[in-house]
Amino acid sequence: MRRRSNWLPSIPDGPGRLHERLTESIATAIVTGELAAGTPLPAHRTLAGELDVSVGTVTRAYDLLQRRGLARSERGRGMFVANTAPTRTARIDLSVNLPPSILTTTMLSNLMSRVAGAVEADQFNSYAPPAGRPEHRAMLARAISEGRDFAVDPANLIITNGAQHGIFIALATLPKGPLAIEELSYPGALRAARTMGRTLVPVEMDDEGVTPEALRRALSQSPAPRALYVMPSLQNPTGATMSAARREEIVAIAREHDIVLIEDDVYSVFTPPDLPTLVQLAPERVLHIGSLSKSLAPGLRVGYLVAPVDRVEACMAWMQATQSMANPVSALLMAQALAEGLTKSVAQSVRVEAKRRTEIARSLLGRHMAPQDHAGLHVWLPMPTAKARDVVLAAARLNITLAPPEAFMADLDSLMAGLRLCLGTLPERDLRQALEIIANLLAAEADIALALQPVA
Repeated sequence: MRRRSNWLPSIPDGPGRLHERLTESIATAIVTGELAAGTPLPAHRTLAGELDVSVGTVTRAYDLLQRRGLARSERGRGMFVANTAPTRTARIDLSVNLPPSILTTTMLSNLMSRVAGAVEADQFNSYAPPAGRPEHRAMLARAISEGRDFAVDPANLIITNGAQHGIFIALATLPKGPLAIEELSYPGALRAARTMGRTLVPVEMDDEGVTPEALRRALSQSPAPRALYVMPSLQNPTGATMSAARREEIVAIAREHDIVLIEDDVYSVFTPPDLPTLVQLAPERVLHIGSLSKSLAPGLRVGYLVAPVDRVEACMAWMQATQSMANPVSALLMAQALAEGLTKSVAQSVRVEAKRRTEIARSLLGRHMAPQDHAGLHVWLPMPTAKARDVVLAAARLNITLAPPEAFMADLDSLMAGLRLCLGTLPERDLRQALEIIANLLAAEADIALALQPVA
């Protein structure tokens, strides 16, 4: 028996085809909770008569709702709001790249208690050296070197207040001139470089990141860049990881042109330790940046910068000019976490959870995702810039926050970009729901267009 519905939508004025605007009106009522799961929708002929439109218009609108997962059809009974439809007002944020919350309140409380039990007042009654206390630098240097055929010299290591701070210091020590940078890159690096007035020279990428051919072209222009900012491991935003051979090629070109390499290695926790870092291959010209944000806790704000011998003094000067010294409380917590193995155990759990979440994304969005050899905290969906902008706006109407493609673009006029989806911190139910909605938006261009129409 067909259930009767007393609810009727309106068709908002504005651009777009009639059935698309009708779909938007119904979709808005579903997403905002006005129509609960299981609610019957008006019969095709009834709705057509009430709105003075054709039955075909209603049919096309209901078809779009089904493709978006917002409605379902039951033979002999009519159309209903789907049980899986997102009926919430809370916003789901896929724009911030945070790790899974492995570090619990109890773990952090115990860690802080042990630090408090061993703290000495002299550590806070004077300033620490700009690069950090020698014992902390030595511990961190050992941790960075572990499992690699390379030993970091603590004398060349500066403890920073997060990797972003390290990026700023590295950029500040460079001579004036253009900066070569991945055509799609980390927003923090782009912001820092632009704030400093650097001219950006985008370098084209493939599935491994920056290509040797594109780097040679970038370095042949006039004036030529004197440095390259690059993320060889799980590049942000594309997820690309350079092979050992590609890393060696990039280093060879850097030596040939005598440029500095700024290696952002914050995601190396997700890649095998036998994959050489650029600083291993060319310690004389690499400013190597990392942090504990992805492997322990982002709020700790502990990063590090490993500099070539001839650049340590300049980096120290910029450390003093910007922050004087690393946060002493964070440094003590870092040292304790390293000493008791907490950093290792949390990092392992982060890797396991990141792999699981990447598989969820792959199951729902696999055909849209860029190739990615290692599971991390984000996935990349390459697409034309205009389409990416449309998806961001359409997702926002459905209470999902995505970073705009411009956030990652070295060339703001580029016609190709994409969407970065951050997988780290959401409850699994919210993550799946958000990814399903994005998959539905990508399934048909019409779905994106209709979600952008104004609501009456």
